[in-house]
Amino acid sequence: MHKPDGLVADDVRESLEWDNAVDDARIMVQVKDGKVTLSGAVHTYTEALKAMEDTKHVKGVRDIDNQLLVGPAGEAVADAVLVEACEKALDGDPFVPKGSVSIAVRDGWVTLTGDVRHHFQRDAAEDAVARQQGVTGITNELKMTPNPIPSDVADRINKAIDRSSILDDSVIKVSNQGSTVYLDGEVSSYYAREMAEDAAWNAPGVGVVVDRLLVTT
Repeated sequence: MHKPDGLVADDVRESLEWDNAVDDARIMVQVKDGKVTLSGAVHTYTEALKAMEDTKHVKGVRDIDNQLLVGPAGEAVADAVLVEACEKALDGDPFVPKGSVSIAVRDGWVTLTGDVRHHFQRDAAEDAVARQQGVTGITNELKMTPNPIPSDVADRINKAIDRSSILDDSVIKVSNQGSTVYLDGEVSSYYAREMAEDAAWNAPGVGVVVDRLLVTT
């Protein structure tokens, strides 16, 4: 049964209000055909990510457009200082290979470049940088070096999907051409769609995931 947009918007607002790490007073929520648009401003980039995460878990959300602006409390952090903080955070992260990521910062916006072997390392680098005070946004241009991909990679991903309670009522077809994996079918929530993507990325040798899943409520 389709959940009315008004109810989805109300639930998103309540989810944001419930999260003590998010200042929901500065966030506006609009919903059209299940697509949620978050606009307004938050104090930190981490807060923007939290608002996105809170929205993902709401029933009836089909897609999210995060337009939140980041305005750090107090004075903006100088780009040179932010570069140093980000480099230190990356060096201290056990999941990010030493020396694999380069940092560029302009007006608080961080760009990550370089090569890593796994998708989780790409995510770990972004997470480490996102926590730094003064970050207003991140462009993750990290590339993954080619790795051997098993011939049964689609079967492995299907088994991972079958093991997930979140994806229990989903209908997903997994296929691949080389290191590119395609996800087709239907899932019951935006969060389930994200979990299916994660399952695909966790398979060895995957270089690209093409998500063509539809969110049905």
